[in-house]
Amino acid sequence: MTARILAACLLLAAAGCGAKPAPPAAQPPEVRLLTIVPEAIATSGTHAGRAVPSRSVEIRARVTGTLVERPFVEGEPIAAGALLYRLDSREFEAARDSARARLAQAVAQVTRTAADLARTVPLAADGAAAQADLDAATAAALAAAADRDAASAALAKAELDLSFTVITAPFAGIIGKSAVDPGALISPSTGVLATLDGVDPVAVEFTVSEAERLAWRRDIQAGILLAPSVDQLRVEAVLVDGSRHPHAGHISFRSARIKPETGTALLRAEFPNPDASLRPGQFVRLAVSGTTRLGVVAVPQAAVLLSPAGASVFVVGADGIAQVRPVTLGAWLGTRWVVDQGLSAGDRVVVDGIQRVRPGAPVRILAATAAAVR
Repeated sequence: MTARILAACLLLAAAGCGAKPAPPAAQPPEVRLLTIVPEAIATSGTHAGRAVPSRSVEIRARVTGTLVERPFVEGEPIAAGALLYRLDSREFEAARDSARARLAQAVAQVTRTAADLARTVPLAADGAAAQADLDAATAAALAAAADRDAASAALAKAELDLSFTVITAPFAGIIGKSAVDPGALISPSTGVLATLDGVDPVAVEFTVSEAERLAWRRDIQAGILLAPSVDQLRVEAVLVDGSRHPHAGHISFRSARIKPETGTALLRAEFPNPDASLRPGQFVRLAVSGTTRLGVVAVPQAAVLLSPAGASVFVVGADGIAQVRPVTLGAWLGTRWVVDQGLSAGDRVVVDGIQRVRPGAPVRILAATAAAVR
């Protein structure tokens, strides 16, 4: 009996020697936090636009004649006042000379009838001339004056027609393809001879949706968006290859109407374009800046978890427990996301060590940093 008890004790002792100690409790993961402080940030918007001439004119003939000169090079810059077309002017010079001679005759007739009337008036007053003679002299003088005025108008018309034989550029720009060549008989019915486009400054037209326009107005009225007048906004043009037009522009026109077909309003921005690097028809992307949005919440990219269900962040409460917070992301701000919904001032967001955090589990805070107000 004693041997059996001894053997059992030895077995129990052996079993006790092989037992492992309980593992120590896991330590909470170390994290760094960012305390949310709403910021004031400069904002900008992007729009797709198309370059158009700041002004454009169709060159047409005002008189009928034979084209004798067309000195410009199609598609090249043209200075203001440069010769575009010259018509044969000999017929118009002859018409002008004839009108001058006719005016000289009319002036002479006025002189003669005025002298006749001056002699008739005292004779009629003394009874030496009949009233009919006075009336005839008066009528002749008036008719001569009217004939002189008509001759003067005819001369002005002849000189105007002569001036129309020379067609010059009304402003500096780029001339398009000519529809006629020297030797052609042209007239007002010929149609457009060429098109002159003003490209310095050059304009870029773009549209803004009705929803954007209403949101802009609503935010300004709510005091969360500070904006200057529309014509003081800064506009930059980005070309299709990613390069930027070297000169900033401004908005010069905004339509008062919303197109019912598209629900958009037309705007136009103008840019200095001395080297004609922007040509009508080019597509560009416009960056419109100059506004400031207040109360913006932004977090580093590393703090955001993206999944098919949406975006979220870890927030840590006063009890040191991490919880998942769904958020709605807005625009990209440098290396940070703007958070439109889900976070507010004072929230503490995990920005480092997020891979080790588990929802509902405690964390150990290494540092908490407040976001700087901008």
